[in-house]
Amino acid sequence: MGHAGGDLHGARSVPSGDQDTLFSSVCECRLDDGTIVQFRPITMSDVPACESMLCSCSRKSLYSRYERIITSTPRELAEELCGDCAEGDLTVAAVVPDVNLPIAGVAQLISDPNLEAAEYAVLVADPWQGRGLGGALTSFCLRAAEDLGIGRVIAEFLPDNMRMIRILEIRDFSLHRDLQERVVCGQKLIRDGGSKREASGSSSHQEPE
Repeated sequence: MGHAGGDLHGARSVPSGDQDTLFSSVCECRLDDGTIVQFRPITMSDVPACESMLCSCSRKSLYSRYERIITSTPRELAEELCGDCAEGDLTVAAVVPDVNLPIAGVAQLISDPNLEAAEYAVLVADPWQGRGLGGALTSFCLRAAEDLGIGRVIAEFLPDNMRMIRILEIRDFSLHRDLQERVVCGQKLIRDGGSKREASGSSSHQEPE
């Protein structure tokens, strides 16, 4: 496999059952340090592992993801993340086999009914930050958005989230700062704009997460 620090170069998709689309299969990716990570849709059976991942996240990481102080318990958040997705939505688990923290991160695409736009968000457990996982999850979700026929992907995050800024800049998101809301908003066209292969995350830049 080639460089996979946030990219999916050489990643192989393993179809699940009779479904062979990217977002309904298992995709393997090798991070820069050689770690093999599997991306797949999350299920309710993942609640315990997802709860463990959330327990490993600092308050800062959770605040960066949810943009608010979290009052829910890790179990409640895990059940919410692992619940059934609406049509056109996707929640992806980054699974590292044979480790104490099997789910290392979770990414989501929440789309509108017409698939004109989907909001993207990602959370990487603190022990896995800075290893290219956030970038790889982003690349995977952009490819899934293309397969789903989503028109554009949008993201909203705090201005001090420099890793997220770097991840989206590399993938040609247009970014602007909302001074009133004190957030940074990003957008990338998937349909009718830009090269679809750019959504695969092919880039020679070094990944921040």
